[in-house]
Amino acid sequence: MQALIKPHWLTAVFLLLLLGLTACERPSDPAAIVAANPAAATTPLAPTPTLASTHLPPPTPDATAVSPAFTPTPTLTPTPFYTGPLSPPCGLSLPILPEQAEAAVTELSPDAAALTAVEEIIWPSARPALQRLLDEPGTVGLAAYRVGDEANGVYLNADMQMPLASVVKLLPLVAYAEAVAAGKLDPTSTVTLAELEQYYLPGYDLGSHNRAVRELREKGRILPDPERILLEDVPWMMVRHSSNAAADYLQMLLGQAAIEATAVSLGLTEQTAPCTWLGQFMAMANHTRAGVDDRQAIEAYLADPDSYGADAALLTDAFVQDEAFRQAENEWHRDTRRPSVNTQRFFSHKLNAHGTANEYAALMARLAQNGLSNGDSSFLARRYLEWPMVFPDNQELFSNLGYKNGSLPGILTTVYYAYPQGETTPVVVVLFYKELPQRTYRQWRYGLPYDELARWLLVDPQAIPALRQLVNPEN
Repeated sequence: MQALIKPHWLTAVFLLLLLGLTACERPSDPAAIVAANPAAATTPLAPTPTLASTHLPPPTPDATAVSPAFTPTPTLTPTPFYTGPLSPPCGLSLPILPEQAEAAVTELSPDAAALTAVEEIIWPSARPALQRLLDEPGTVGLAAYRVGDEANGVYLNADMQMPLASVVKLLPLVAYAEAVAAGKLDPTSTVTLAELEQYYLPGYDLGSHNRAVRELREKGRILPDPERILLEDVPWMMVRHSSNAAADYLQMLLGQAAIEATAVSLGLTEQTAPCTWLGQFMAMANHTRAGVDDRQAIEAYLADPDSYGADAALLTDAFVQDEAFRQAENEWHRDTRRPSVNTQRFFSHKLNAHGTANEYAALMARLAQNGLSNGDSSFLARRYLEWPMVFPDNQELFSNLGYKNGSLPGILTTVYYAYPQGETTPVVVVLFYKELPQRTYRQWRYGLPYDELARWLLVDPQAIPALRQLVNPEN
């Protein structure tokens, strides 16, 4: 197929970039939609948003200094490197491995007129993502529609289970919102920064955790003696900056059973078990695995997925609860090695939590329409997801905009809901890419063409019907 555009490889720049495994947002803010000229890829993004007092109230001097307690449930046999309390494994009620990971559509033969129609209106900044979709449709999951008009949406491999990367953080967000609304968690209780550091594995998040802490510090949201933050700031760290440490803290606080039950309650029938990020990263490679090839260890997990679920929880417990283990692991990752790029890609595509574009589109529609168990939990979840509304350009385009993205080697994902100004029904867009060549993946993490494609579908009312004629002409 003739290329829509010629690729522009920023070779000199990307040779200087070090690969870092990440399940977080890129340094730029893809959710900051530029209203003045959305087709211009050079338009600067909006500045980093502040923590408006209407969203996150300032801390009070007498805030409770007692952190939420987590008591692991002993379920596994202790191992020589860790003999403390053990948490339940991941995979309690959800499967570890996907069952529908094969693409239904692996080739597209677009009509010339339909292709021309899309080329005439698509943003130039989104064209590389469209080209990839046309060239390798079997690696793309897409669902985009206006809620209530699903029949006229555009879909591609929308029922294929795909790795979610940080999009899966929607599950602890919803579980947290429901727990707060039910009175099970107090958002004004506090968490010390030292506690959060127990969940932080340096070098595996592109600095997202440290950026989140730095912004909280700049906004005066860190209480002294000892340094601590309000519990309600932890999901903000997870959603706004995609801190893996914040996500794991919430997952351990709420419990694995609650996280998996949340997925079931949301109707995510194709969801696989979300293990902690600490567990995932250390299952790839860790300092206790002397003399064992990482790839062979991962192959063993695929042959016995229950062992992976148990080890992911065990390694998390060891890192969080055992200071000596945590120090040894941090030193090993810093001074010795990290998993190879190929190992990272293999693991992430096989054992990261999976879900489908269709089900996550339905989840975004549910969130947009206050469809959680009650108004309080719906409001709370949306308050976090709609952080991009601090940007003036978004305020011009939308009355509400909810967003989460994700990144792992070879995997880029994004989910949106939006109410265009003057509209009373939302548009949802879910776009998943996997198996991206490493060079493409590196470039896209910074150029964001996949997110530009998602934004084009949100902003231009002609976009969804035009792309539908290209991708789903038979419908």
